Amino acid sequence: MARALRPVMTRRLLVDLALAAAFAVAVVLLSISAAGFQEGRARPLDAVAVVLVVLAALVSVGLRRVAPVWGLALVLVAVNAYLLAGYPYGPVQLCIMVSIYQVARLRPSRLSVPVCAAAAVLASGVVLLRLSGEDVQAPVLIALAWASWVVVPWTLGALARVVAASRERARRVLVDGAAVQERMRLAGEVHDIAGHGFAVVAMQAGIALQVLDDDPEQVRASLAAIRTTSTGSLNRLRSMLESVAPPGADDPGLDGITALVDEVRAAGLDVELDLGPVDLPVRQVGVVAHRVVQESLTNVLLHAGPTRADVHIDVDGPDLRVQVRDRGQGSPTQPPTDGLGLTGMRERVEALGGRLAAGPRDGGGFAVVAHLPLGGAP
Repeated sequence: MARALRPVMTRRLLVDLALAAAFAVAVVLLSISAAGFQEGRARPLDAVAVVLVVLAALVSVGLRRVAPVWGLALVLVAVNAYLLAGYPYGPVQLCIMVSIYQVARLRPSRLSVPVCAAAAVLASGVVLLRLSGEDVQAPVLIALAWASWVVVPWTLGALARVVAASRERARRVLVDGAAVQERMRLAGEVHDIAGHGFAVVAMQAGIALQVLDDDPEQVRASLAAIRTTSTGSLNRLRSMLESVAPPGADDPGLDGITALVDEVRAAGLDVELDLGPVDLPVRQVGVVAHRVVQESLTNVLLHAGPTRADVHIDVDGPDLRVQVRDRGQGSPTQPPTDGLGLTGMRERVEALGGRLAAGPRDGGGFAVVAHLPLGGAP
């Protein structure tokens, strides 16, 4: 991390040095021009004056990021020494305004207010002291006017700080919202994988208990199915949690439906699969279809009781239609309530721009029907 930041910090330092040098050249040239208008009323510029101007300009820009408060202090020393020496008024005084702006922008108000207020009082006091020795009218008013101008950069800097803080809060809200969405997605993935695996394991364990004394071969087959299912579920969970990949990156699509159905059949549920050749231009459509079938068959294993299920997948116009139906204990007089499974299915389907209907069938049983646009999300 530190190594990655070094090039960025180096570039910033070079940019600051280049800006400081350009600003110093501009202030010196403008100060020479201002001195021409004050000839006879101010001390001519000499080497000392140029050094003070260059120092103030370099410090005001060069230290604006790393040490704005110390930069303001050095600028005040240079500018006030310049003014007290009797050199011409001019652009050098802008260095104080630049430094005050940076302090207000980069430091909290509890620090910038007293620091900038002290700077304004000191700068105005020096101007008043110099004006008192000159033949000018109302030197106090001129000094107060200069102080009022010093307040302007503080106001602008404080406003810039508030705007930056507001943007940062908005960014954090977006990041936190994205983190919540990612946690919800992971919870849904864990529910799908673990829920299906545990449902198959529970079914096989029940079969093994029933035939424990009478049919050892069936017990052996049930235990083998439990081992296969639990190992597969754990491997998928481990892969998902280690990679934290985007949904669908390594998930099975339609090509995994047959293996899924075979796994459920091994758990004791009679499943009829009708899956013809389907050409999907978007892989995510197949991933969501696989999840719909997986969750629907898991619900049949957990809630339907002794029954059989039908899985039918075909193309219906612009959509891929996925139907999972059973003849279990569902009843049209007992509408289902969406648990995490149905909610997760609906969210996945709707994220692709599709629609999902789930509810009891006439005559008993339950049906899940999903229509997924073949082209994926719009």
